[in-house]
This record gives sequence, C-alpha cells and structure tokens, in this order.
Amino acid sequence: MRTLGRGHHRINVSTDYVDAGGEHLWVDVLRATLKHGLAPRAWTDHLQLTVGGTLSNAGIGGQAFRHGPQIANVHELDVVTGTGEMGTCSRDRRNDLFFAALGGLGQFGIITRPRIALESAPKQVRWVRLAYSDVVAFIRDQELLISKHAREAGFDYVEGQVQLNRTLTKGPKSTPFFSEADINRLAGLASETGSGAIYFIEAAMYYDETTAPSVNQKLGMVLAQLSFVPGFVFTKM
Repeated sequence: MRTLGRGHHRINVSTDYVDAGGEHLWVDVLRATLKHGLAPRAWTDHLQLTVGGTLSNAGIGGQAFRHGPQIANVHELDVVTGTGEMGTCSRDRRNDLFFAALGGLGQFGIITRPRIALESAPKQVRWVRLAYSDVVAFIRDQELLISKHAREAGFDYVEGQVQLNRTLTKGPKSTPFFSEADINRLAGLASETGSGAIYFIEAAMYYDETTAPSVNQKLGMVLAQLSFVPGFVFTKM
C-alpha cells in the first residue's frame, strides 16, 4: 500500500475534509491537518498504518462510540476495481462500490484516495485511567460511558483494557502514563482483592480555554457515576 501512490498523491486539507492517498500513514494525515487546526474524527490507536489499509478493514478506536469507526467518517473514495477500472464513489454516487470497498478487505477494490471527514482538533485533553478489580462493574461502567445519556456530558474517548496479574508489573511499564509508585499500588490492589486481573477504563475529555475552568467539575460529575476502586483514579493533562 505504501508504494501504491509513488509520490503522486498529496494530502490536501479543506475546511471539513482531507483528501489523502491510500498509501499515506495516519500520522502523516494528522500532521497535515493539525497545521490547519483540524483532525479526523475517528482514530485507531496505532498511527503508523496506511489510510487505505485501515479503511479496507474498519478502523476502531476510542472515538467510535461517538463517531463510529473510521469507515463511517469517509465522504468519497477513489477505488481501483478487480477489472483495473478506476472510479470515484460516495454515498450518492456508485454507492454499491463505496460501501463494498469500505471494510471490504480489498476484495472489491483498492482504495487509492479517501476523502476523510474532519473536525476542530482538541486544544487540550484531560487523560484518565480508572482501575477495577470487578469485571462486572468494569463492563457496566463502560456501557454507561458509551450510552447516549453519558455521552451528552461525558468523555470524548473511551477504551477498556485488561491486565493479567502475572504481567501487571510489566504491562503498565510499557506506557509513560503510570509512575513506579502507581504500578506498585496496582500490584497491591490485585494481591489484596485476589483478582486474577485488573481492568482499566481509559478515557479522555477535550476542552479549550473557554471550558477549562469547568473541566474539573465536569470530570468529577462523570466519575461520581462510576464504580471504579476508590482512590484508583489516574489523570494526566
């Protein structure tokens, strides 16, 4: 996929969309759109993936509960079909090819240019991880956070993780989020509760200069609805 464009495609940013070659990486798209204060609405966690390759699958990430997967945030495609035909398609034009190519695993055509929906890039982010020893509470809170009610005043990004006890002192070290003291506390929690795993909800709340004074209050209101282990809230800005 990386050699598909051979330098012919450029990343062209408009006011509410970006045209990119299927061979471009998502990190390249992000860098180009951020220069205009914009960003795609949906992401995968790993940005070193090609745009066309991801859109040929689905593209699931922490924003999917708000915007759907990446394939739900595309306005238009250029596709090379199995017969060698190159065509442009969208929801309103050759929509059979459009919906077949998106998430079609390349079986119905190769995506060479998608037109991807944009939104204003977040100015600032409050990053949160919540720890659970009870899987039932963990699942219940995840469902609450992605529900319509919570979405109206909740997080902009939500994902879940499971860390087995035997890897608890190794897995969290792979991310700069947790300090050594945090990791020791989490290991102690697993030992005290006898849980076979610790479960994490990872979430983010976007804000800007206007909403900065109220972000702590908003975060507190959301956390008050949840059933994580008391005291096991980890935040970064």
